Amino acid sequence: MVKRGGLLLALIGAAVISTAGGAAASTGGPAYSKEQAGYSVTGARFKQVEINFRLPDAGKFAADAGQVGLSVQLWSKHLVVDLRLAACTDASCQAGGKPADREYRLDFTVYSRDTRGVLCSTAANTCPGVPASWNRLRYHSGRKVSLVLIYDPSTQYFFPYGPGSPNWGYTRDTSPVITQSRIGVEFGATPWTVTPVKLPAHRTAVATFGVSAGPAREAEFGTYSGRAGCVSAPWYSHHRVQLTSTGSAAGRLTAGPLGLSNLGCNFTVYLRP
Repeated sequence: MVKRGGLLLALIGAAVISTAGGAAASTGGPAYSKEQAGYSVTGARFKQVEINFRLPDAGKFAADAGQVGLSVQLWSKHLVVDLRLAACTDASCQAGGKPADREYRLDFTVYSRDTRGVLCSTAANTCPGVPASWNRLRYHSGRKVSLVLIYDPSTQYFFPYGPGSPNWGYTRDTSPVITQSRIGVEFGATPWTVTPVKLPAHRTAVATFGVSAGPAREAEFGTYSGRAGCVSAPWYSHHRVQLTSTGSAAGRLTAGPLGLSNLGCNFTVYLRP
């Protein structure tokens, strides 16, 4: 994560950084997904999201899921902008395979919420100007990493950053208004993938996201207004994102976070029996 006065606050020009301690945080109702579990924030205009985590051994989840991704996202009315580190749990990328400790790769993808189609993908080499070194990056499980995704309204560019990634930006020239941001675990290839995640026999931790313990020196979200904070900061509402079999409240709960810790900054996503 980027510390106070570092990349995050310098880029967003943040006047204030906050955790939940200064004012009452607003907790919204849960969101539901067919492939994602984590937290979302709404109720503001966002220009940056970043997070720390340790890459799990993807092969540990081979019996339950075909792939594991850890992501940050920015959402507008028409776009989903996704930056993730992802790995298959076995050679087939299907649940129930032989566990394998596979390397993670860094992927940046822009989706149309209107058509659910891919507008740009570094993995598919359809984003203009991507440095060749981007798609050669690989990361071993156990490594502690950070992801940073920035939107600059003045230039209309998105800037994705992963560990050791080259500088690069992408624009749609459409002046998107970013009204939602998410941090979480991805079990599917796209935000709308119907993901065959099997139910484990016991509750199983997949990944823990957050900032270092202690006083608030870091942040996870930055807003257009220059404020920055963690999931439960009072500047916006936060929501659990629950993965269910149908992507709705009516489906069987498969994965989700149990709650927040470390002043509303940290959380763990679990597969649920």
